[in-house]
Amino acid sequence: MKEFTFQSTQKVVFGNKKINNLPQELSNLKAKRPFFVCDPVVSKLEFFKKLTNHLKSTNIEFGIFTDIESDPSFETADKASKAIIDFQSDSVIGIGGGSALDIAKIVAISAKTKETTEQLLQNSENLQSGLPLILIPTTAGTGSEVTHISILSNTKDKTKNGLVSPQLYANIAILDPEITLSLPQNVTAFSGIDAIIHALEALTSKLSTPLTDLLALEALGILHSNILTAFNKPNDIEARGNMLYGSMLAGKAFANSSVAAVHAFAYPIGAEFHIPHGLANSIMLLPVLRFNLEADLNKYAKAASVIGIETKGVPCKEAANQLIIKLDELLNALKIKRYLRFYNVNQSDIPNLAKKVMKITRLMNNNPRAINIEDAEKLYQEAF
Repeated sequence: MKEFTFQSTQKVVFGNKKINNLPQELSNLKAKRPFFVCDPVVSKLEFFKKLTNHLKSTNIEFGIFTDIESDPSFETADKASKAIIDFQSDSVIGIGGGSALDIAKIVAISAKTKETTEQLLQNSENLQSGLPLILIPTTAGTGSEVTHISILSNTKDKTKNGLVSPQLYANIAILDPEITLSLPQNVTAFSGIDAIIHALEALTSKLSTPLTDLLALEALGILHSNILTAFNKPNDIEARGNMLYGSMLAGKAFANSSVAAVHAFAYPIGAEFHIPHGLANSIMLLPVLRFNLEADLNKYAKAASVIGIETKGVPCKEAANQLIIKLDELLNALKIKRYLRFYNVNQSDIPNLAKKVMKITRLMNNNPRAINIEDAEKLYQEAF
């Protein structure tokens, strides 16, 4: 068997109303002055108001930072870190989608070490431990609550930078399906497809292991079985819970395996044209999948089997092609407009996008099939 090392978040708490466990979890961490890093939308939701009122009733003083944009920047992380330092917090609570959780992971370290985000990136292999960190996802997609990865945008050169370190793992992740019920339909679609892509790329990454394969296939089956129900029946608590659980499994898988070219191709278009991450992934999914297919037919056939495609006695290539057809149907059912031309991208932008994606070697090197600059331009052209 292939040798591997597996790491993950220390503790995962899953279930309806588990967000009410927050005061006890803070106590377990001996945290008395927490700081919330959360999406601006989340801070206005009823569950958040109830949560913070409960903390006030227990005489816990806390701070809140909500100035977080989609695809957050170095500057945003540094502002959040300063706010935490000024408040003299002893812990960080990240609550929201991937942007908020990624910021929370970084500032838990920078607020303790007094380093800038840029300094952390430059010293990524020697990061110190941060403040105690609790992450609470409000979307079922990024899996960020159980990963050791934070993605931030560099506004100077319009690129996305990934900080990867075991020090970014949260002490505790709390997954409460009830707080995902208010997700808009488009966010349900984009984040759900993002999670499916996490599972697919973790499965076929060059760094995959028997354990990440197991998690990725389980995640893929759960996510595919529940995404349309969550999309069409947003108050279906069972579907919401399954999406949150599947997203978490996929997060554990890719944290130990890695995503690959779909994510790499999505980063430049997200940074350059401010296309939401899950949508950018949706745009690039099928072009990259078609390109990769021959490189790992067996893995793609396994993926086909867990999303309900009959593969017994079927050649791997045929099963893999059926996977593409099934995912195409899913993207259509989710009403995702998945061509670059719909989002102010011009064909003249493609050469620059291709140059940028070729620099994302952290992900491109893990793709099951090697990609050169000519391939990159063709893939963006196919997505156009």
